[in-house]
Amino acid sequence: MDRTAWNQFVLEHGPRSGRFLQSWEWGEFQKAVGEQVRREEIVVAAETRGVAQCLDRQATAFVHYSYCPKGPVVGKGIGGLEGLGERKGTMFLRIEPDESSSVGRAVKSIDLSPSHTRITELSATDDELLAYMHPKTRYNIRVAQKNRVNVDLIGGHFASAWKLFEQTASRGQFRLHPRGYYEAMLAQLTGDCRAFLATASHEGQLLAANIMIDFGSTRTYLHGASSSQHRGFMAPYLLHWELLRDAREQGMSSYDWWGVAPVDAPQSHPWAGISRFKRGFPGEEYASPGTYDVVLQPRRYRFYQCVRSLLRIARRFL
Repeated sequence: MDRTAWNQFVLEHGPRSGRFLQSWEWGEFQKAVGEQVRREEIVVAAETRGVAQCLDRQATAFVHYSYCPKGPVVGKGIGGLEGLGERKGTMFLRIEPDESSSVGRAVKSIDLSPSHTRITELSATDDELLAYMHPKTRYNIRVAQKNRVNVDLIGGHFASAWKLFEQTASRGQFRLHPRGYYEAMLAQLTGDCRAFLATASHEGQLLAANIMIDFGSTRTYLHGASSSQHRGFMAPYLLHWELLRDAREQGMSSYDWWGVAPVDAPQSHPWAGISRFKRGFPGEEYASPGTYDVVLQPRRYRFYQCVRSLLRIARRFL
């Protein structure tokens, strides 16, 4: 199957959130950052009924597994595809199906891609979108406009935004990918699946930066960063507002916020703050089953999980 046919199948049958992870371009990007990428398809009666873009990984010298982010992607009415993506010697296949019926006897794992997100439908007018917002969000957009924050949807070079990503990671106490990972993403994703940098600034000073993904009719907010200075200018609010409006003008129908805490999550949830920000914009909640392991070697898998649990406990005391 060539690039065009692959992407068409993923766009037609892929999950509502995250189908870009199964796009051909995403696979090429993963190759560029050192992943072992393997694409498979299931053909029944000369017709493609399912595809899987897998990352073949080696956790240890003796542990091999395949990870299929937001996949496998299968046509309607097709089940029992847990074996799709297997390779010889694989201990388990890590999948992220769109429906719980596809899970089968798989074992729940820690979610790698977000299982809960928020999606804004873009059919509404500007006035309708503003009316559906939380009043504080609407107010903050106007604050940014009043302060003459400038939004650039082309965004320039990532080098200028890297410091913002470092500041944001420091504030939020989370780890970033190496700088080259983001630069490779922006360089590699240029076809049907496109990545771009969008920024907001004030008098030449960069205040916010987002890495966005456009694939099919969906624009996804993948990574974001903001300056520790001039936070009162509310630049991230205006940046997302203009990105929403631009997506609609480009003919897209959905804006995926790519990850929120579950609605009933406690305030201590690590995504609580960013989820409040995202939920200030109009949209609806969307949930998928999450990440599961299809175990191919049960005894080795149980031993592997036991060792991982012991290591987690040990790290707490180090």
